[in-house]
Amino acid sequence: MRRTILLLAGGLLLAACGQDSDPQPTVPAAAPAISVTGIDGAVAYEEHCAACHETGLLGAPQEGVAADWEDRSSLWQAVLMEHARTGYFDMPAKGGKTELPDDVVNAAAQYMLEQTFPERTQD
Repeated sequence: MRRTILLLAGGLLLAACGQDSDPQPTVPAAAPAISVTGIDGAVAYEEHCAACHETGLLGAPQEGVAADWEDRSSLWQAVLMEHARTGYFDMPAKGGKTELPDDVVNAAAQYMLEQTFPERTQD
C-alpha cells in the first residue's frame, strides 16, 4: 500500500515537472464594461443577441424576418421588451446574461424591431 502511494506521489511530481515553471494563471475574461447612457442598439444586439437571432437558434425569431415575429403579439414593442428582460420559451432572461442592464437589453430589442419592422413607429 505504501509503495502504491509513493508511486502515485512520484508520478504527480513528474507530471508537475513537465509543466512550465512559471505558468500563467487562467483568469476568466471580465465582462465588457457597459455604458447605459448613449447605448448603440446595433452594438448591443451584435454583442449580446445576434448569436441566436441571426441563426434562429432554438426557434429564436430572426432579426429582419418579419414573419418570425408577427404572431408574437399585437402589443409587439411592450411585450418584446418584457420578454427580452424576463425570458420567453427557450430564451432565458436577458439571453442568459443576467448582468446586463435593462437599458442595454431594451436598446438591442429596439434595434431588432427597427430592423425587422422599419415601417412601424416606435414609442
